[in-house]
Amino acid sequence: MKPKSLPAFLSGLLILWLSSAYVFAFELKVVDQNGEPVNNAFVALPEGSIAQPNPEPAIMDQVQVKFVPHVLAIEVGQAVIFPNSDNIRHHVYSFSEPKQFEIKLYQGVPKTPIAFNQPGLVALGCNIHDSMLGYIYVSPWPEFQVTGESGMATLSKPTNTVAVWHPWIKGLTEPLMIDLTPQLEQNLVTITLNLNKPKAPKTFKSFKKRYDD
Repeated sequence: MKPKSLPAFLSGLLILWLSSAYVFAFELKVVDQNGEPVNNAFVALPEGSIAQPNPEPAIMDQVQVKFVPHVLAIEVGQAVIFPNSDNIRHHVYSFSEPKQFEIKLYQGVPKTPIAFNQPGLVALGCNIHDSMLGYIYVSPWPEFQVTGESGMATLSKPTNTVAVWHPWIKGLTEPLMIDLTPQLEQNLVTITLNLNKPKAPKTFKSFKKRYDD
């Protein structure tokens, strides 16, 4: 019997590894009270710690007078750079406890990224454009993501508890710890959030008042 060539052997190992990764992936879907997929939800496996943060800065852009992405998730200790892709100047700042800072009126890309060394929610605003709101969730856990329009999230393994945060849950600055035990036997775990969708664009000042009350 002719032995397998080395490339074929390696290909077999790769297929086996991919199959195993697929089997052990844990899929979740975040929906609202109407069953609609939820975008911009921070989802994390609340275990472990970050020994060495990602050395590459994350990007919070400013496009068409909006923060892009609306919700950015990073590792604790990671830095963020704030390019201004608009043809007007912005003045980015935050009053949040984990990180208070400001980048005064500017265009282009700031020379120095800003490090976020404390975990938690950082709300962003623009001192010139009150309607601009953005959020950075600084995660103390190594496994996390932000949902897209499908509301889907994938974790590396099944878990009894998942941490979830969304900007439309009024007054929520810490993630909800959601018990998934009753659903662990299902093929797809569904997380339902009771959201208060803004009727009109919230200003940064109204956000500050809401969270200071």
